[in-house]
Amino acid sequence: MTVYRINRKLLYAMVFLFVSSLFFSFSFVARDGSGGSAAICAVLTVFLLYNLASMLISRVSVDDDEVSLKNLMGSKSIKMSELEEIGIVNLRWRVILILSDPHKFVFISSMYGNFEEFANMLKENVPDNVKPSLDKLTHKMIKRKKMFLFGLMAAGSVFFIVSGFYNLLNR
Repeated sequence: MTVYRINRKLLYAMVFLFVSSLFFSFSFVARDGSGGSAAICAVLTVFLLYNLASMLISRVSVDDDEVSLKNLMGSKSIKMSELEEIGIVNLRWRVILILSDPHKFVFISSMYGNFEEFANMLKENVPDNVKPSLDKLTHKMIKRKKMFLFGLMAAGSVFFIVSGFYNLLNR
């Protein structure tokens, strides 16, 4: 059995983003103690905490002919030999594979560590009629998406830290 978890560097970036948002929230509430600002900071904190928990729990496991996805919403499994279609959703910061058989589907994100290894394993084990769908995935595309996501998280962290210091210094 092979288990794929969220990329460690991405997980560390998310932890740093969460901690920097806590600092920003503290500075914002300390500067302006009104209920509206506290509510906005609480929503931001809960959203980022949900994403962090989701990243910690999510995993994809491959056992013989079966791909299983476990996340906060539950578990789903799909047999590779029964795949009828593989869709690729190309977002700005990640790629999502949609593996579907006649009865269900599973979303696999490029945020998982060793995503390229997973895609290559799929290329070897899926039926011939769905293999051409995976040809769209390239090393360059996956690397570019991960770099953009890291950059986005770093920019968010920098924004929270700089804004937090600004709020504390200009109280």
